[in-house]
Amino acid sequence: MTQQIDLLVIGGGPAGYSAAIRASHLGKTVVVAERNRLGGTCLNRGCIPTKALLESASFYAGLSSAASHGVALEVQSLDYGQVVRGKDQIVQNLVNGLQFLLKKRQIQVLEAEARFLPSGEVQVGDEVFQPAKVLVATGTAPWELPGLEVDGSLVVNSDQLLDRPTLPQSLVIVGGGVIGCEFATIFASYGVQVTIVELMDRLLPTEDAEVSQALAREFKKRKIKVLTGAKVSGIERGEQALVTVEHKGRTSELAAELVLISVGRRPVLPQGFSGELNAKGYVQVGGDFQTSVPGVYAAGDIIGGVQLAHLAFEEGWAAVNNMFGEPARQEWFVPACVYTKPEIASVGLTEAQAREEYGEVITAKYSLKGNGRAVIAREDSGFVKFVAGPQGKVLGVHIIGPQATELISGAALALEQGLTLEQWAQVVYPHPTVSESIKEAVLSALGCGLHSL
Repeated sequence: MTQQIDLLVIGGGPAGYSAAIRASHLGKTVVVAERNRLGGTCLNRGCIPTKALLESASFYAGLSSAASHGVALEVQSLDYGQVVRGKDQIVQNLVNGLQFLLKKRQIQVLEAEARFLPSGEVQVGDEVFQPAKVLVATGTAPWELPGLEVDGSLVVNSDQLLDRPTLPQSLVIVGGGVIGCEFATIFASYGVQVTIVELMDRLLPTEDAEVSQALAREFKKRKIKVLTGAKVSGIERGEQALVTVEHKGRTSELAAELVLISVGRRPVLPQGFSGELNAKGYVQVGGDFQTSVPGVYAAGDIIGGVQLAHLAFEEGWAAVNNMFGEPARQEWFVPACVYTKPEIASVGLTEAQAREEYGEVITAKYSLKGNGRAVIAREDSGFVKFVAGPQGKVLGVHIIGPQATELISGAALALEQGLTLEQWAQVVYPHPTVSESIKEAVLSALGCGLHSL
């Protein structure tokens, strides 16, 4: 028997469950189809589990600095399996909370795969629905490259590495983007010999160039080997992996106990979806997030572009507003965060992007070596960088250092409000805090630095 509902959401990740919750606000009947676990990649295989591992790795690495605080410690052993189990418990607790939230909002969740039928109906498991609207929010999965296929043993993707209960002695990471750099931070913190092989000429190619350079220097201090402008042409599998790398006109082999393939992610389409795709295979949508199929919308990573959970939340919400005639935004200033050591966060344009768009721009950096709070924390290797237009309007903010991922929200608000450097300089920041480095960078951009030349 076909059931009529207001909205069927295919995919229970950030875009999907935010859309479902927004529709419930509007009094709509909602069903969410999720074939794996509620929360999607972010909660189960991405944002949350990786940050849980990073938190444990940071704690472990921090023990080495205990002596500088007058504490003598001796680490007797490390149970990495317990680290992984702790990560799993954190994820499960959050999944349980999300399930409870949707249940309270009377949103039905079906743990089954959805399939578009030729009739226009959608089948979810054994049930068939005739929804007034559909949201496709099926997200992405790790890419595989020919010749570098994962086997779950010697060669793994990020999903598989998250669940590995033991530490390798050595790890080669293919790809120096966000995923690769975060895993490098985790495993290097535990003493694993880590090598990153990145095809582009620098780590984190989408970040400001000076931030990428600073991270490379910090990785070198932590004995993480980085090969940029390098290509992995093959992997020989035996008792260990032999990774063939082409770098600076030479071919060499890297031996490693484990290889992580982190070269991006591919779209995952629902069965029977007939909407238009873009050149990269992502679902094509208009400004209202509607696909080429009337009544069918899409949001989150499945539409490509910037693939971040916090943007997916906004897109899912906006898609529902568009469906049911509520005001909706189309564009946002979206902060990006990288949870390396040190942390990296940015919002707006990089210096290169700003110069390409505006020509002459104003730039300024403030080193955290002049920030009392960062010095106290022994984490002063970093800076805050501002990029502004010729008239002083702030175009981008880039931070590398402690608490960067927390500080960037204030910068996002300032860009949303269109603040100029002069306006921002009027804001009073507390002392001593890492946050006051933001004002110091503003003052430097105006040529009147307080704690800098």
